[in-house]
Amino acid sequence: MKRNYRSILAVLILAAGISAFAVHQRRVQQDREAKERVTLQAMNYVLQNFHYHPQILNNKFSEEVFDEFIKSIDGGKRYLLQADIDSLARYRHDIDDEIRTLRFDFFDLAFRLIAKRQKEAEKIYHELLDERLDFSLNDSITWDYDKLSWARNRSELKNRWRKALKYSILTDMQQEWAMQADSLPKKDLLSFREKGRKNAKKNFDQLFENLHELERADYMAVYLNTIARMYDPHTNYFKPADRERFDMDMSGSFEGIGARLQKEGAYTKIVELIPGGPAWRGGKLEVGDIILKVRQEDEKEPVDAVGMRLDKLVKLIKGPKGTTVYLTVKKLNGNIEVIPIVRDKVILEETFAKSLLIKHNGKTYGYILLPKFYHNFDDKNDRNSASDMRKELKKLLENGAQGVIIDLRNNGGGSLADVIEIAGDFIDRGPVVQVENQDHQRRTYKDPNGGILWDKPVVVMVNELSASASEILAAALQDYRRAIVIGGDHTYGKGTVQRFVDLTRIAGVKSMGNLGSLKWTTQKFYRITGKSTQRRGVVPDIKLPDRYRYLKISEKDEKHALPYSTIRAAEFKPWNGYTNLDQTISVLQQAVDTMLIFKNLDSLARWFARNSERKTYPLNKDAFQALMKRNKQIANHLDSITRYENHLHFESLPQDTVGRMQDTVFTSQRKRWIENLGKDPYVEQALRALEMLKTTKP
Repeated sequence: MKRNYRSILAVLILAAGISAFAVHQRRVQQDREAKERVTLQAMNYVLQNFHYHPQILNNKFSEEVFDEFIKSIDGGKRYLLQADIDSLARYRHDIDDEIRTLRFDFFDLAFRLIAKRQKEAEKIYHELLDERLDFSLNDSITWDYDKLSWARNRSELKNRWRKALKYSILTDMQQEWAMQADSLPKKDLLSFREKGRKNAKKNFDQLFENLHELERADYMAVYLNTIARMYDPHTNYFKPADRERFDMDMSGSFEGIGARLQKEGAYTKIVELIPGGPAWRGGKLEVGDIILKVRQEDEKEPVDAVGMRLDKLVKLIKGPKGTTVYLTVKKLNGNIEVIPIVRDKVILEETFAKSLLIKHNGKTYGYILLPKFYHNFDDKNDRNSASDMRKELKKLLENGAQGVIIDLRNNGGGSLADVIEIAGDFIDRGPVVQVENQDHQRRTYKDPNGGILWDKPVVVMVNELSASASEILAAALQDYRRAIVIGGDHTYGKGTVQRFVDLTRIAGVKSMGNLGSLKWTTQKFYRITGKSTQRRGVVPDIKLPDRYRYLKISEKDEKHALPYSTIRAAEFKPWNGYTNLDQTISVLQQAVDTMLIFKNLDSLARWFARNSERKTYPLNKDAFQALMKRNKQIANHLDSITRYENHLHFESLPQDTVGRMQDTVFTSQRKRWIENLGKDPYVEQALRALEMLKTTKP
């Protein structure tokens, strides 16, 4: 009897425990659901009421969110089946209604389906490891996923994973095969394949391990960000951890390689190299390179980066100073290369304005590199780009510089206040930029200081990656006829202003914890002529072909980019200090058009564009090797015909070298900087423009 009583008591206690756990789980779920609803409500409130260009929540909006979110969670179409897409399609026109009513039916179903299919894909991958992959078949893999249909069944899906495995093995073994495979006996060739299989297993194990780590909150952040990006490319939702990473943005003080990464479907691309960082100093990693694999110096085999979470990839790439990380990347020219990078402290000083003297034909000129428009608004005593630029200009004047080149190439922008001050150093008085908000209220920002600090010739260098504040400065100096702008066909074309807001503050509910942040577009800026830089950028006075010329990397190539528009011109008086501005532009452009180096650079740009657009790769070993060999030969040829020496003489300013000649980091960086400038044909043309410009007192 006692035994039965104890058994019954144990069952009751167990039942009570299960019931309590179930109640707890329900509460957790209810709290999570409430937090998601409040976050969506706060985000939608800001976007609908304060975004420069609020979107109409309708069926079209819903369709775009549907397509983009599906692409975000399965861009390579290797998990979901056509039946899943058909099941989700019933929500295709309902997402706008769900946003208004704070429901997540579409998201909930998509989350359940992708979680289920990822588990099934992992089983498929393990099955494939037991198969013998045939590299003699005339097969291929495509990266053009938009044109790829969804797999109808498990068999079709398995074939896609088979191709992915084969491509992973081919890219991993390509370098060794390129040197040896043609002469290897059959036995050794089989060992190569077995090594490739082991590498692939390790890589794909890592992929699925990363997928296992994804939580509902990660997918929810992707979903909310998908909604935000429907407004424009620069409007984004950031979950708390992502906001912290954004603030650091891999350009702060950290030990790593100094590069900014961006996820594009299953792949991660280099979108910025931090000036002075190890990757920038190495000169081999470039903007546009796609990271395929990562290997640590103490590991023999690399980890596959395809499909990896961005935060996980960043952690793999970052590491202690002095250690080496090996990145396998797909270059713009189509080559696959392994690039070793020794991690180091990313020196912030290299992102600050700095200058050199150029001695040429018995005269002295100045060169200023401004990598970004920096300003620490939380610390008034910290350095900012406006005050630093003023210091560099004064030092150049003290050293007798008769003209200055301002290099804004690859400068993605920054502080609006700083660019206005900097422009003011070159004009007496007048407007610098116009800004318009959502209600079409306009404000003109003027030079805050009277007088001209620099009344000598000015040339501004830009390229397709010069954006935002860079475009404001280049446009203002061009409109005032104060400077010759020289560079690619146009600058980036970002004519918008963003702000951050804490959604927890908007919601007014601290009990739910951190809801994340929203970066949203609040204004458009316009040139003093009333024209916008949005989409069109700034068109240089003198156009020089560069490697970005034919690539689709500008604002106009972004989905949902805001349209070009114009407003009324501001009143301003152009500078009349040049006597031959138009003549200089005309003569120099004609000269540039006939120069062999720029014709060769145009050929290089076309080659980069063709290879960046390649979407299909052979999975036949011989065909793959032949393609890589051909790409390498063409790339080597183009590299040889675009090497250049401008024979200009650059010097550090005496003020910069005092007490620093024993600083090995400073001297090595300065030496490398000067060496690279000596190979730069664009700086040479900028100097020619300075030499040709004639001034008179305005």
